[in-house]
Amino acid sequence: MTAGIEQTSRDAVTFSVIMPVYNHAEYVRAAVESVVGQTRSDWELIVVDDGSTDGSAEIVESLAAGNARITAIRQENAGPAAARNTAIARARGKWLTFIDSDDVWFPETLARYAAYIADHADTRFIHGYRHRLNADGTITELGGEFQDQPTGTAELFDRMYLSHLCVCFRRELLADEGGYDASLRSCEDYELYLRLSRHCRFEPLDLPTGLRRRHETNISRQTGYSRMLEAEVLRRFVERFGGAQLLDPLRVKRRLGRLYYAAGRQYFRSRCFRQAREALELARSHSPTKKAAILRLLSRLLLPLGKTDPRPMPKL
Repeated sequence: MTAGIEQTSRDAVTFSVIMPVYNHAEYVRAAVESVVGQTRSDWELIVVDDGSTDGSAEIVESLAAGNARITAIRQENAGPAAARNTAIARARGKWLTFIDSDDVWFPETLARYAAYIADHADTRFIHGYRHRLNADGTITELGGEFQDQPTGTAELFDRMYLSHLCVCFRRELLADEGGYDASLRSCEDYELYLRLSRHCRFEPLDLPTGLRRRHETNISRQTGYSRMLEAEVLRRFVERFGGAQLLDPLRVKRRLGRLYYAAGRQYFRSRCFRQAREALELARSHSPTKKAAILRLLSRLLLPLGKTDPRPMPKL
């Protein structure tokens, strides 16, 4: 038996493992098998296929048919946040853990969580860090951020350093939060963790827990839209979810100023000069800088030569 939480029976559920799937037929089997291969058996795996069209759902259902601890669910495509919410609604474990369908866990991941929980009875949220699994099968070892001491709202507001692959938290934390914001197709994890930071500290495991797979469909470059959405998530947290009471106003202005500038720069690079100018105006209102002023002027001068991102600038 591994050290940590005692396993009372094979049917006991301590950890509910949440996995959304969307068109990952090439990878989902390895992801599921990395959960099945855990050195602990007190887990359930809830896999929600979010409207895949490539046979992912059939692969998951075949794996679930041979293992009573795996639950396979299908739903129409609604995004990863909605898929995770569907799985959480079925969860029975006291602890929620997460793995995406193109990633893999190390065999001792749940044992490491259990050992930490046993030694820290009051803990509510644990995080480790990840290594990278390259397309050629090699592994790039990465260092973890904030692995030397617990962190909270201020550190997370400054930078998103938590990964779904590497977190484990008490299911009860979601009782008053309502889960993920299903309207978000990205930044949904950042948005949730900010809200959870009001109720817990993020305690480091100081160990890697899995491999984040690198492949063509998950290598996403930052865009003006994605930067604006991140800024909106942060702004809403401050204005509507209590962030203003937890954060220094200067920290908020600087962080939002940097994000709005980054959004403006990305829009400018895409020749979306009108949207660049709007983002840079927001940057000026929060934390004015000379480089933002220059880019804003260029955006105004080049406006007749630009184009428009068809997606409206996000507003939460």
